[in-house]
Amino acid sequence: MLDRLLGQLRQVVEFACWGRPLGSTILWEQHLNTINRIHEIADRIEIRPPSDNKEPQFEQLPEECVREVLLRLADHQDLERSAHAWGVMARLVDELRIWRELCQFHFSPRQIQSVIDNSPNTSEDWQLIYHKLRKCYGLREEYAEMIQLCRNCRCLFWHSIGHPCIADTDPNFMEKLEDVDKSSLYVPIPPQAFLKFFSL
Repeated sequence: MLDRLLGQLRQVVEFACWGRPLGSTILWEQHLNTINRIHEIADRIEIRPPSDNKEPQFEQLPEECVREVLLRLADHQDLERSAHAWGVMARLVDELRIWRELCQFHFSPRQIQSVIDNSPNTSEDWQLIYHKLRKCYGLREEYAEMIQLCRNCRCLFWHSIGHPCIADTDPNFMEKLEDVDKSSLYVPIPPQAFLKFFSL
Protein backbone atom coordinates (compact mmCIF):
# COMPACT_ATOMS: atom_id res chain seq x y z
CA MET A 1 0.00 0.00 0.00
CA LEU A 2 2.76 2.45 0.97
CA ASP A 3 4.76 1.55 -2.15
CA ARG A 4 1.73 2.19 -4.33
CA LEU A 5 1.06 5.57 -2.72
CA LEU A 6 4.69 6.60 -3.11
CA GLY A 7 4.64 5.51 -6.75
CA GLN A 8 1.53 7.58 -7.43
CA LEU A 9 3.07 10.55 -5.65
CA ARG A 10 6.23 10.26 -7.72
CA GLN A 11 4.14 10.24 -10.91
CA VAL A 12 2.41 13.44 -9.82
CA VAL A 13 5.71 15.12 -9.05
CA GLU A 14 7.28 14.01 -12.32
CA PHE A 15 4.26 15.10 -14.36
CA ALA A 16 5.38 17.70 -16.88
CA CYS A 17 3.26 20.60 -18.03
CA TRP A 18 4.40 22.34 -21.22
CA GLY A 19 7.53 20.22 -21.19
CA ARG A 20 8.58 20.86 -17.57
CA PRO A 21 7.11 20.85 -14.05
CA LEU A 22 5.50 24.08 -12.98
CA GLY A 23 7.20 26.03 -10.21
CA SER A 24 10.69 26.06 -8.76
CA THR A 25 13.05 23.39 -10.08
CA ILE A 26 14.87 23.27 -6.75
CA LEU A 27 11.59 22.74 -4.89
CA TRP A 28 10.59 19.88 -7.19
CA GLU A 29 13.99 18.25 -6.68
CA GLN A 30 13.53 18.51 -2.92
CA HIS A 31 10.13 16.84 -3.23
CA LEU A 32 11.61 13.99 -5.27
CA ASN A 33 14.47 13.54 -2.79
CA THR A 34 11.97 13.39 0.07
CA ILE A 35 9.87 10.78 -1.72
CA ASN A 36 12.97 8.70 -2.46
CA ARG A 37 14.05 8.93 1.17
CA ILE A 38 10.63 7.77 2.38
CA HIS A 39 10.79 4.94 -0.16
CA GLU A 40 14.16 3.82 1.18
CA ILE A 41 12.84 3.82 4.74
CA ALA A 42 9.75 1.87 3.64
CA ASP A 43 11.95 -0.74 1.95
CA ARG A 44 13.78 -1.33 5.23
CA ILE A 45 10.57 -1.89 7.21
CA GLU A 46 10.16 -5.52 8.13
CA ILE A 47 6.73 -6.59 9.33
CA ARG A 48 6.95 -9.70 11.47
CA PRO A 49 3.69 -11.32 12.56
CA PRO A 50 3.60 -12.44 16.20
CA SER A 51 4.27 -16.07 16.87
CA ASP A 52 1.37 -18.37 17.65
CA ASN A 53 2.39 -18.89 21.27
CA LYS A 54 2.95 -15.23 22.10
CA GLU A 55 0.21 -12.63 22.51
CA PRO A 56 0.85 -9.01 21.46
CA GLN A 57 1.82 -6.73 24.32
CA PHE A 58 0.63 -3.17 24.91
CA GLU A 59 4.25 -2.02 25.03
CA GLN A 60 4.65 -3.15 21.41
CA LEU A 61 2.13 -0.60 20.15
CA PRO A 62 3.53 2.35 18.21
CA GLU A 63 3.68 5.62 20.08
CA GLU A 64 0.93 7.06 17.87
CA CYS A 65 -1.48 4.31 18.95
CA VAL A 66 -0.65 4.81 22.62
CA ARG A 67 -1.34 8.53 22.19
CA GLU A 68 -4.76 7.75 20.71
CA VAL A 69 -5.53 5.58 23.74
CA LEU A 70 -4.61 8.42 26.10
CA LEU A 71 -6.69 10.90 24.11
CA ARG A 72 -9.76 8.80 24.87
CA LEU A 73 -9.34 9.00 28.63
CA ALA A 74 -11.74 11.53 30.13
CA ASP A 75 -10.30 11.68 33.65
CA HIS A 76 -7.08 13.39 34.70
CA GLN A 77 -6.55 10.75 37.38
CA ASP A 78 -6.50 8.03 34.73
CA LEU A 79 -3.90 10.02 32.80
CA GLU A 80 -1.73 10.45 35.87
CA ARG A 81 -1.95 6.74 36.70
CA SER A 82 -1.03 5.89 33.12
CA ALA A 83 2.05 8.06 33.40
CA HIS A 84 3.23 5.97 36.36
CA ALA A 85 2.65 2.72 34.49
CA TRP A 86 5.06 3.16 31.58
CA GLY A 87 7.75 5.63 30.58
CA VAL A 88 6.37 6.13 27.07
CA MET A 89 2.96 7.01 28.47
CA ALA A 90 4.57 9.36 30.98
CA ARG A 91 6.21 11.25 28.13
CA LEU A 92 2.99 11.38 26.14
CA VAL A 93 0.94 12.56 29.12
CA ASP A 94 3.21 15.61 29.29
CA GLU A 95 2.21 16.63 25.76
CA LEU A 96 0.11 19.77 25.50
CA ARG A 97 -2.31 18.14 23.07
CA ILE A 98 -3.47 15.57 25.65
CA TRP A 99 -4.45 18.25 28.17
CA ARG A 100 -5.80 20.66 25.56
CA GLU A 101 -8.25 18.06 24.26
CA LEU A 102 -9.18 17.11 27.82
CA CYS A 103 -10.03 20.78 28.44
CA GLN A 104 -12.08 20.94 25.26
CA PHE A 105 -13.98 17.79 26.25
CA HIS A 106 -15.01 18.97 29.71
CA PHE A 107 -15.36 22.73 29.25
CA SER A 108 -16.87 25.20 26.82
CA PRO A 109 -14.69 27.59 24.77
CA ARG A 110 -16.01 30.49 26.86
CA GLN A 111 -14.96 28.82 30.11
CA ILE A 112 -11.51 28.04 28.74
CA GLN A 113 -11.04 31.57 27.47
CA SER A 114 -12.11 33.06 30.79
CA VAL A 115 -9.38 31.14 32.63
CA ILE A 116 -6.78 32.08 30.01
CA ASP A 117 -7.80 35.75 30.23
CA ASN A 118 -7.56 35.73 34.02
CA SER A 119 -4.17 33.97 33.98
CA PRO A 120 -2.24 35.11 30.88
CA ASN A 121 0.94 33.39 32.08
CA THR A 122 -0.74 29.98 31.83
CA SER A 123 -1.95 30.32 28.23
CA GLU A 124 0.46 27.60 27.02
CA ASP A 125 0.25 25.28 30.03
CA TRP A 126 -2.87 23.26 29.27
CA GLN A 127 -2.40 20.96 32.23
CA LEU A 128 -2.50 23.94 34.60
CA ILE A 129 -5.45 25.40 32.68
CA TYR A 130 -7.30 22.11 33.05
CA HIS A 131 -6.84 21.99 36.82
CA LYS A 132 -7.94 25.61 37.18
CA LEU A 133 -11.04 24.90 35.11
CA ARG A 134 -11.75 21.76 37.11
CA LYS A 135 -11.64 23.66 40.40
CA CYS A 136 -13.71 26.51 39.01
CA TYR A 137 -16.43 24.69 37.05
CA GLY A 138 -16.22 21.01 37.95
CA LEU A 139 -16.00 18.19 35.42
CA ARG A 140 -18.54 17.24 32.81
CA GLU A 141 -20.33 14.02 33.65
CA GLU A 142 -20.45 11.45 30.87
CA TYR A 143 -22.40 8.20 31.20
CA ALA A 144 -23.51 5.55 28.76
CA GLU A 145 -27.06 5.88 30.10
CA MET A 146 -28.68 7.70 33.00
CA ILE A 147 -31.86 7.04 34.92
CA GLN A 148 -34.69 9.30 33.77
CA LEU A 149 -37.42 10.91 35.87
CA CYS A 150 -40.84 11.17 34.24
CA ARG A 151 -42.49 14.48 35.11
CA ASN A 152 -45.94 13.03 34.52
CA CYS A 153 -45.97 10.06 36.87
CA ARG A 154 -42.76 10.72 38.86
CA CYS A 155 -41.45 7.32 37.81
CA LEU A 156 -37.73 6.55 37.61
CA PHE A 157 -36.80 4.43 34.61
CA TRP A 158 -34.07 3.58 32.13
CA HIS A 159 -34.67 5.50 28.91
CA SER A 160 -33.74 2.51 26.75
CA ILE A 161 -36.39 0.36 28.48
CA GLY A 162 -39.16 2.92 28.96
CA HIS A 163 -42.02 2.71 31.48
CA PRO A 164 -45.84 2.53 31.64
CA CYS A 165 -46.82 6.17 32.11
CA ILE A 166 -50.14 7.70 33.17
CA ALA A 167 -50.02 9.82 30.04
CA ASP A 168 -50.35 6.68 27.90
CA THR A 169 -53.59 5.56 29.56
CA ASP A 170 -55.45 8.81 30.22
CA PRO A 171 -56.89 10.51 27.07
CA ASN A 172 -57.48 13.78 28.95
CA PHE A 173 -53.87 13.84 30.02
CA MET A 174 -52.76 13.17 26.45
CA GLU A 175 -54.68 16.23 25.24
CA LYS A 176 -52.82 18.44 27.70
CA LEU A 177 -49.49 17.18 26.36
CA GLU A 178 -50.20 17.74 22.67
CA ASP A 179 -48.31 21.06 22.55
CA VAL A 180 -45.58 20.01 24.96
CA ASP A 181 -42.09 19.01 23.87
CA LYS A 182 -41.97 15.31 24.73
CA SER A 183 -38.23 15.39 25.42
CA SER A 184 -38.82 17.91 28.21
CA LEU A 185 -40.99 15.42 30.08
CA TYR A 186 -37.99 13.27 31.00
CA VAL A 187 -35.29 14.58 33.32
CA PRO A 188 -31.92 12.77 33.40
CA ILE A 189 -30.81 11.93 36.94
CA PRO A 190 -27.02 11.70 37.43
CA PRO A 191 -25.75 9.08 39.92
CA GLN A 192 -24.95 11.72 42.55
CA ALA A 193 -28.50 13.09 42.39
CA PHE A 194 -29.94 9.57 42.50
CA LEU A 195 -28.02 8.80 45.70
CA LYS A 196 -29.44 11.93 47.33
CA PHE A 197 -32.91 10.39 47.09
CA PHE A 198 -31.81 7.95 49.80
CA SER A 199 -29.84 10.33 52.02
CA LEU A 200 -31.24 11.06 55.46
